[in-house]
Amino acid sequence: MAGPLLFQGTFMPTDTVVLATSWIQQSALGERPARTLLVGAAMLTCRFRFGSMGFHVAAHSTTVTDDPAETMSWLADAFHIPPERLLLWRAEDIVVPSLIAVAETARDTIAAAKLLRELDSVFTGEVIDVAETYGGTSATSFDAIAHGAGIPFVPMTRADLAESHRTGCHGAIREHLVTRVKAIWQLWLASREDTESLAAATEAWLTTPDAQVRL
Repeated sequence: MAGPLLFQGTFMPTDTVVLATSWIQQSALGERPARTLLVGAAMLTCRFRFGSMGFHVAAHSTTVTDDPAETMSWLADAFHIPPERLLLWRAEDIVVPSLIAVAETARDTIAAAKLLRELDSVFTGEVIDVAETYGGTSATSFDAIAHGAGIPFVPMTRADLAESHRTGCHGAIREHLVTRVKAIWQLWLASREDTESLAAATEAWLTTPDAQVRL
């Protein structure tokens, strides 16, 4: 975790978590039913303490040689203490339905139930769909919006994600998701007023070596 960065301004942020997830559709094969597999998740935590901001990013991934429930369990554990504010991109029509599908089709029903319980707790708090500011369900591609805001982002295609899952390439999955949560946070800041100091603190954090995720 990077050291605290001094924050000055009238915008007083609530402790915030930014979430990004990746999943694949596993087709039915023989007696195996079709499933939605959660293959990666990343969380950026932004904490405001005593006039300073602290940032921490973490990621998890599950590939074909791992227990399919690993990332699902990791996410449930991460949300056991719900954040004050959760930021998502396309929450209602993409992220939430996909997580429900993951739980509904999981082989590990105990892990699935735990995930749904923790998500229910999270979604009773403040949840912000950052995409609403950029067109909501009609928003263009995330990478196009990020580039339009001057935020570099190279998307991972569905084919690349499936290949990374098949070949056990955890690094590619996690790097993609970490980049995405950072971009979601930056897009949220860009959509609000009086966040210059917080945006400057974010930029300072992003340009330090400690900004890299600890895998």
